[in-house]
Amino acid sequence: MTMLNAREIAELKGCSEASVKRLIRNGQLKAKRTMNEKNRPKYLVLLEDLPTEIQEQYYMKHCVKKEITIGQLKRNLDEYSADERDEIACWIKILRDWSVARTQQLYLPKGEFDKNYASMLTLEYPEMKFSDQILRRKYNAYKSNDYDGLLDKRGKSKKGNTKIDEEVWETFLSFYLDQRLPSVRKCYEYTVKWIEQEHPELADDIPTYCTFTRHVNQDIPQGTMVLGRYGEKAYDDRCAPYIKRVYDNLLPNDVWIADNHTFDVMLQNEDGETFRLYLTAFLDARTGIFTGIYITDAPSSQASILALRNGIMKYGIPKEVYLDNGREFLTFDFGGLGHRKKRKDQRFDPPPIFDRLGIKMTNALVRNAKAKIIERRFLDIKNGLSKLFESYTGGSVAEKPEQLKFILKKGKAVLDDTFKTQVKELIEGYFNYQIYNGPIAEDRGKTKIQAYHEHMAETTKRVASAEDLNLMLMRSTRSQKVGRRGVHLSLYGATIDFWNHEFLQNCFGKEVYLRYDPDDLKEVRVYDLKDRYIMSVPTDNATILEYGANVEDVKRAMAETRKGKKLEKERMKSMINSEISNKTALEITLTQAKQNLETELEVPQYDIELQRAKEVPLFHKVEVSNIDRMLKNAEEHKGGHDNV
Repeated sequence: MTMLNAREIAELKGCSEASVKRLIRNGQLKAKRTMNEKNRPKYLVLLEDLPTEIQEQYYMKHCVKKEITIGQLKRNLDEYSADERDEIACWIKILRDWSVARTQQLYLPKGEFDKNYASMLTLEYPEMKFSDQILRRKYNAYKSNDYDGLLDKRGKSKKGNTKIDEEVWETFLSFYLDQRLPSVRKCYEYTVKWIEQEHPELADDIPTYCTFTRHVNQDIPQGTMVLGRYGEKAYDDRCAPYIKRVYDNLLPNDVWIADNHTFDVMLQNEDGETFRLYLTAFLDARTGIFTGIYITDAPSSQASILALRNGIMKYGIPKEVYLDNGREFLTFDFGGLGHRKKRKDQRFDPPPIFDRLGIKMTNALVRNAKAKIIERRFLDIKNGLSKLFESYTGGSVAEKPEQLKFILKKGKAVLDDTFKTQVKELIEGYFNYQIYNGPIAEDRGKTKIQAYHEHMAETTKRVASAEDLNLMLMRSTRSQKVGRRGVHLSLYGATIDFWNHEFLQNCFGKEVYLRYDPDDLKEVRVYDLKDRYIMSVPTDNATILEYGANVEDVKRAMAETRKGKKLEKERMKSMINSEISNKTALEITLTQAKQNLETELEVPQYDIELQRAKEVPLFHKVEVSNIDRMLKNAEEHKGGHDNV
């Protein structure tokens, strides 16, 4: 494979190197772009891509014998536009007719005949240009299957097709594909300045601003433009292929989809304060009916549980739920932490509610609105429900009705209780009875609730009693150790203790977790860490004293604590041997000691070696032998001392 640079091609063509580069930039010459040692663009052209005469010159220059098949690398006809194919077909007909006429005439020389035939064609095709040279050149192109040679390129090479140097275009795109959304004109300005500073050799060949505008509209793929200027979220929503969900094989209650929606209705309480409410809802994926709904002041895990409970009580237990990634669904005791659970988090997590109900939980991909069809239903709620109320506030400032401020000023906004009742009736009695227009053709024309009940005959409805459901929907706590005051529950900034004497006697110091009903805290259910139910424990009221309690209150509290001690004594008494007292251990030990002393032991004969302490006293004992001499010496010593 022989590759030539621009300078080598210029020598063969007998033109300047700049002319060759211009042909490359304009797309008239196919080239491979590389970088030279100075980090500047370098173009290499395959020899076989050059015109035939240039190839012949190269082989003659290098003394290479090469048979060249004319037209062997030409484009196929289907690579041309419809207009170009029409022009090619026209020239083929003209050249075939000319060739036949040329061979049939016998009187004129071929050169004179060609001139006369060209003049005749000019009259027949006034929009085309003919001469004997053109006919012969076109005929040579026709014989070699060179369709490019049959096209009239006059004025077309530059018309609407001005090329932009690759590096210049890349520079422009670097500015244009920016989420700050700079204009084409500004990007053109930045490109010109950057090329002038970094690559001045390319500055003279930069096309006009209009050329860049045309190329922006024609040459930037829509997906690339959206991703670069609007970000990944816009690309995913507008351009990226998405998974088409097929609902044909789904049955009612197979999948419920859950999410939260803010009502576009401004409400007022009795004090005139304005607020908005939220809808927590579960939607059946197969039929599109709202199964479980709950209206709340703010989305929460408890609101989600209540919405699920309402749905189960009316429609049964779903097989799977498709949830948003909000904390109102992914609490540790409801749906589980899901992907938010840290690998190093070794804390005990109780079985979540979905597991207790036998419901599979699937988390929606982040920022993937197409997968959550409930959001489209919420748009119906906005347009078909929220707009029914006078205090409709709109989804944005631009949508806010002008009359809203007058309605609020006059206190005409619906109150909380009224609104909740009306919304529940509208969703269950209006939206669930709308005509089904989903992807399943057989259900179109039926109401959604009708389609739901008809297809429920094809599956099994899982139900639970109110009592069992309340038990399975209880909230759970983390694990805790049973202390002197039993176990505790922290809710809304307050701590509630739960204990009784039986519980402390059996579970003190053990690790347990609690299950509770937030609406009924008279007692909690206690489970071990293997999820085995232990017992129900009541809240502690007897040993909790408020400041200012009187003596009688204190006496009652102390009596309750003493009761526990008494019970422990009784239990301990029942557990021990009555024949054993506090002295029993001493008596047993003394008896064993006496037995040991009374037992005669056979003592062997030992070799005995005396060891003496070789210590010399610091002060020796004085032996007094002559008292009289001592007294005389003392007297003499005294006298001598005085004489000094």
